[in-house]
Amino acid sequence: MWGWIVVFLALMLLFYIYFLKRELRKLKRDIKEIPTRAGFGSRLSLDFRDQALMDIVDELNEMIDVYEEENRYAKKMEENVKLSIAGLSHDLRTPLTSVKGYVQLLNDNTDETKRKHYLKIIENSINRLTEMTDHFYDVARIETDQLEMKLSPIPLSNVVEEIFLSFYEQFEEKQIELHFPEQGQDQQIIADKFMLMRIIQNIAQNILRYAQSQAVISYWDDGNYLVFSIENDIKLKSKVAVEKVFTRFYTEDTSRTNTEASGLGLYLSKRLVEKMNGKIDAELSGECFILEIRLPIIKN
Repeated sequence: MWGWIVVFLALMLLFYIYFLKRELRKLKRDIKEIPTRAGFGSRLSLDFRDQALMDIVDELNEMIDVYEEENRYAKKMEENVKLSIAGLSHDLRTPLTSVKGYVQLLNDNTDETKRKHYLKIIENSINRLTEMTDHFYDVARIETDQLEMKLSPIPLSNVVEEIFLSFYEQFEEKQIELHFPEQGQDQQIIADKFMLMRIIQNIAQNILRYAQSQAVISYWDDGNYLVFSIENDIKLKSKVAVEKVFTRFYTEDTSRTNTEASGLGLYLSKRLVEKMNGKIDAELSGECFILEIRLPIIKN
């Protein structure tokens, strides 16, 4: 009797080893196929229910989840950069063509008044090229998660006034009046100063392009946030699609032949504000465009 028991146990062990090896071969084959199946729910499964194998498969499936999430994120970043490159390449043609054309006119003309006019246009086109490449550089760093933050306490109103006043001559030339609050705002926010300056510069440039005659700046405490509000009237016949203003490469000119705007300014501002744990919203009220930025404040 004991002999039959030994034989039975030996057979059971052989069957166990056979099924275990078969399952391991299947598992090895499935693991090799993971890179080609990633993104399509490539999960490992078992036909032979062994507890040790089940624990291993659970751990491997968790690793696959992480791998697929990172893979999707990498593909999304790659697609965003491709779209940005395609859009920028399209937009660079206009100022480059302008520079080329006016350089030719400059060489062929001896009238000093016209030559000065051509030089001014060339200078403006070069400034646009510089601004567009700066925007693209910042967007590329954000999309690839390479933009580092250095958060610190910052008096928002001081930075806002400093940046806006640096555009004083342009506002004077465009006859746009700036209205700051009579009482200064002492509340400090938590932000990266470089990012904050880029945001305010983008907003100032946006006002210069689209405001009719004035811009009103105000602040208020909204609990955990300090709200920075900019309200400006818009030019006659402007067609602002407020739901699209934060979209990459959006401009009022749907043909995208606007030589003044790349459509990256507010998109970039939104990404920077969100990276600093803030919020940004836009709305139209009558003939006014209102931009509200909420940035975390320092609590006493």
